[in-house]
Amino acid sequence: MIITESSRLVLRVVNLEDASLMLTLMNEPAYLENIGDKQIRTLDDAENYLKSGPLAMQQELGFSLYCIERKDTGQAIGLSGLIKRPGVEHPEVGYAILTEHCRQGFGLESVEAVIKHAREQLNLAVLQAITSVDNSASVNLLKRLAFNFQGLITLPGSDEEINLFERKLA
Repeated sequence: MIITESSRLVLRVVNLEDASLMLTLMNEPAYLENIGDKQIRTLDDAENYLKSGPLAMQQELGFSLYCIERKDTGQAIGLSGLIKRPGVEHPEVGYAILTEHCRQGFGLESVEAVIKHAREQLNLAVLQAITSVDNSASVNLLKRLAFNFQGLITLPGSDEEINLFERKLA
């Protein structure tokens, strides 16, 4: 199911056929360094992640991480969407792009589409985002999209301090 589109991208609900994308994406060095190791080592692990993560969240909350597809090739290149997790008050924007597609503006374009969807379709008033302290690329992207730094937080079950950003949509 297509959620939203931009000039070059389609964002759609993930499905189990995206397991190979997840396996590759979640084991790339940038993902492991900036997002963390989710212990996805097999296609079965990836399918289980999709079922218990994005698909369950979509069913429960009406939003989730979406698969990003390029319009020109139809290729799935990553994830972008909304997440709701303990320790973060409002839905947060999240994204991850396969390394070979980075530095082409797809992260910015996909997050812009997610923000528009959150405001116009989901009627959300506030979005938040988190980044690791050293993830300057994501910090810069969030600042370009008018997210304001709120401070450092620690998520439940972690002792790592991370950046918290916020943007009002209303």
